[in-house]
Amino acid sequence: MATELSAHIARCAPSDLPRWEGLLFHTSVGTPFLRQDYRTRAFTGAVRKAAENDLAFPVGTTPHDLRHYSASVLLDAGESVVTVAELLGHRNAALVVRTYGHRMPTQEDRARRAIGVR
Repeated sequence: MATELSAHIARCAPSDLPRWEGLLFHTSVGTPFLRQDYRTRAFTGAVRKAAENDLAFPVGTTPHDLRHYSASVLLDAGESVVTVAELLGHRNAALVVRTYGHRMPTQEDRARRAIGVR
């Protein structure tokens, strides 16, 4: 997926439109997709293409699925809840803890090791 996104950015970045600088997906004139159009016009086609190239990528994946997956991978790798919250655009880490707290079963063990308690 990272390879496809890199190719898309190189091919479609609206460099001549500073107002939308950093916009990953946009219309042919460089403006943002309306929220309701993004999924049907951009994301669904990208998922279909990824599924054709990689059978492990499930057709029907939604942007929300990828947010959950990314948060889970980061937390499983030991990234801080605060960092994950910032990357997801949350104002604080409370939502991440409520939603993904079950993804952090080893945190208590890590905390005990850090202070030398068994």
